[in-house]
Amino acid sequence: MGPGLSCSQQLQVRQSLRLSQSQRLQLQAQSLGLRLRLIHELHGERYEPKAQCPNCLRDLTAVEIISGFNRDPKDFTTRCTKCGKRFQPRLVCFNDVSRTELPFYCDVQTLDQMRGKETMTMEQFSKEHPAIYRSAIVHHGSLSQAFKKIGINYPFKEIPDWRNKIRGFLGRLPDTTIAKCVNVSTSVIRKIRKESGTPRFLKSEALKETEG
Repeated sequence: MGPGLSCSQQLQVRQSLRLSQSQRLQLQAQSLGLRLRLIHELHGERYEPKAQCPNCLRDLTAVEIISGFNRDPKDFTTRCTKCGKRFQPRLVCFNDVSRTELPFYCDVQTLDQMRGKETMTMEQFSKEHPAIYRSAIVHHGSLSQAFKKIGINYPFKEIPDWRNKIRGFLGRLPDTTIAKCVNVSTSVIRKIRKESGTPRFLKSEALKETEG
């Protein structure tokens, strides 16, 4: 805070720097949307969280679905933001030839169901446990990152040839987010971004993008 400012002026500056609730929601929605687009680029599948309340028929946004989870390994429901009804959401998966609907788990439920599956390759995991696999990708970016959350080192390589696929997301997502999706250190992504001449991610710039 600049020198010579009164307490009231300092308070006004701090308040001007704070994001409103609507701005925070806009940024959350944009960040999640970009992360899902990055996942699509990396994995060749497009994921869309889906939930229509059976009580009031409100269609929840992806951010609302994730925010409505109880983070309880035994509770598979999200909460309707209109009427409060709890119900289980779905995850719609699109690839070049098909559309599939699967249960969508919160990050805690996903991690709880992953133990004992670290010996499976990505292809085996995806085929035998499709809902857990895709929920892990949505929440944690990669299987390796999800397993790391529960103290397990996943030994299989997931995403070859990712460097060109992340180019359009540099500076639009935090380096840490991109790093988790391709399972490398943040410093690797930071170096690639700097070499490309791309400024680092800033909330203020991201907010301009949502308003533009």
